[in-house]
Amino acid sequence: MLSKIAAAIALCLLPLGCDIGAGPEPLTGDGAVSSDASVWERAQDPNGSVSAVGGGAITLAGNDQADFVDGDRETARFNNPANLTLGPDGNVYVADNDNSCIRIVRPSGEVMTYTRQEGFSHPFGLAFAPDGTLYVQTDGNDRGERSFDTGTLWRVERLTGRATPLARDLGRPRGLVVIPDGRVVMVDNEHHVVRTYDPATATVTDLAGVRDQPGFAEGAGPEARFNRPYDVVVVGDRLLVADQNNHRIRAVTFDGVVTTWAGSGEMGSSDGQSAAATFNRPQALAVDGMGAVYVTEIGGYVVRRVSPDGDVTTIAGAGAGGFMDGAPMRAQFFGLEGLDVSADGRVLFVADGNRGGTEPNHRVRRVVLPADAK
Repeated sequence: MLSKIAAAIALCLLPLGCDIGAGPEPLTGDGAVSSDASVWERAQDPNGSVSAVGGGAITLAGNDQADFVDGDRETARFNNPANLTLGPDGNVYVADNDNSCIRIVRPSGEVMTYTRQEGFSHPFGLAFAPDGTLYVQTDGNDRGERSFDTGTLWRVERLTGRATPLARDLGRPRGLVVIPDGRVVMVDNEHHVVRTYDPATATVTDLAGVRDQPGFAEGAGPEARFNRPYDVVVVGDRLLVADQNNHRIRAVTFDGVVTTWAGSGEMGSSDGQSAAATFNRPQALAVDGMGAVYVTEIGGYVVRRVSPDGDVTTIAGAGAGGFMDGAPMRAQFFGLEGLDVSADGRVLFVADGNRGGTEPNHRVRRVVLPADAK
């Protein structure tokens, strides 16, 4: 179980780091999100128009205006919130990409800034380790350079939010996850390779795929090929990777053997058993405490669920890009680049930004799924 983050989390406004200040309180006695997601189910829109009992999507914070403002749900503003993760303290941590900072969102919708400092440019990848350490990927490095080759891995200090670079110029490793042996798995979407960073030795090693050789192939290590792999999660004794342009979810063992886990390879959004179901550019992944896997489709504008026995169903999204709160299957999303889920599988969290474009989408969304969604 993840250890809790201390209640004193910084409101980061200083250019070179964060001082300890009053921050979000843990949501449960031991700070563990797996104990109860009901506090998020009760989080309602100001008009109370979405029933948590019947399920529904609301905007937790942000709107169609790009800005950098902390405050309550009506006041707070983001600029392309591209990714998020549910922290061990029960709050949502958001990579506010175009504001170059990490924000915290509480169930009330209150937003505060956690990490914002010089050289910390355009964050995307987020992953908590079991000890509560937060790893973050930024597109730029701490020298002020930003390209498809300057991705940087950072460790964020829990109490202060101060970020320290661990490895620079890694390509564009957007997807991050920490595996049981402590290595950080990094999925490079621009260079089509899965790599690892070992904190014990500060070394980076290729795990599967070959840099700048997109394609589709099963196999071990360099025998395998991906085409724009994006996010990654741990399920049991393996990794799952969203292989976006191959329209599949791939399984990767911790020593680098790659197979297909779900998706026929055809582009689409058809439900069914994992081998026959289709995906339309899968991107973000999340896994609940029962082993069900949740997938966003940036081509289909929906959220899919893959049950532990391989049954693929569509659980949220009307199938057209846009914005609308409401019942899960009528709600509209646009960004869908970041996703997480409560351990009981009842509550989804969606980073609904503008995909780096000009569309007016700068929201963090929350979806309570109906009890029969599973």
